[in-house]
Amino acid sequence: MNLNRYEIFLKVAEIGNITKTAEVLHYTQAGISHAIAALEREAGVPLLIRSSNGVALTESGKRLLVPVQNLVNDQSALAQTIYEINKVIKGTLRIGTFTSVSTQWLPAVIRDFQAMYPQVEFDLVAGDYDDITERIRSGKIDCGFLTAPVREDLQFIPLCRDPMMVLLPPSHPLAKEQAIRLSELKKEPFILPMKGSDNDIMAVLNNAGFKAKVCYTLNDDFSVIAMVSGGFGITIMPELILKNLNAELAVRPLAPERYRTIGIASQPANRTAVLTRTFLEYLAERFNTDRAGTDLSPAGR
Repeated sequence: MNLNRYEIFLKVAEIGNITKTAEVLHYTQAGISHAIAALEREAGVPLLIRSSNGVALTESGKRLLVPVQNLVNDQSALAQTIYEINKVIKGTLRIGTFTSVSTQWLPAVIRDFQAMYPQVEFDLVAGDYDDITERIRSGKIDCGFLTAPVREDLQFIPLCRDPMMVLLPPSHPLAKEQAIRLSELKKEPFILPMKGSDNDIMAVLNNAGFKAKVCYTLNDDFSVIAMVSGGFGITIMPELILKNLNAELAVRPLAPERYRTIGIASQPANRTAVLTRTFLEYLAERFNTDRAGTDLSPAGR
């Protein structure tokens, strides 16, 4: 991507390390440093504090962060307006995503969308639901995958109902059951992902008024899965993240069935660029989803 110094500054501020920023943006370290130096000359003040641990924003850098983000958003909007006038689908689409969508959907989604629109590039930002929501609202990304419900000020197109499953060690007594009621899990030790990544699980538990006996809280889904496989407890996870998973587990549906609804969120349609709108329409068609969310079959997966 041909980035300007403002976009590079934002990425350095986000990552906190010039070397890692260079790797992410496929630039040389010298190129990143040169862009930051040029912006510091323009501002007339230092913007970063450099140390052996990376970089941090100076007070001046912090004050410039929001105006620079607004400038980058305005530049992107201007470019998209020009493309729209010329009836061209082109540019960089910034998407927020989480683990199961990144591993199971995005490779095919990006490949097929770029086959139709070869002048489109993707900038993927991983995060939890709260982080993705904040980035959409602030304009740091154009759209993001989330699960319902989302904030009322965002547009949300539901794409797929993803069943929530109980994960057990293979030798667990409940593994013989075809489906498991939450009431059968009252005395079981739970292993959960850290706060911010546990929204879907907690929604199932809270809606049922279920108080889980949480014994371990880990920083990612795959660590949780490994602990369950090792016999340290049980958990509840969406089915999508379990596809193609090489782990010794007993996976059973809940009774009654519970789901999370995965969709794509953005700012309201009148505030989104033609590229974003085109991508949202593509996803809705790919997943056979109408805007009311009545059909949630994941066609094209």
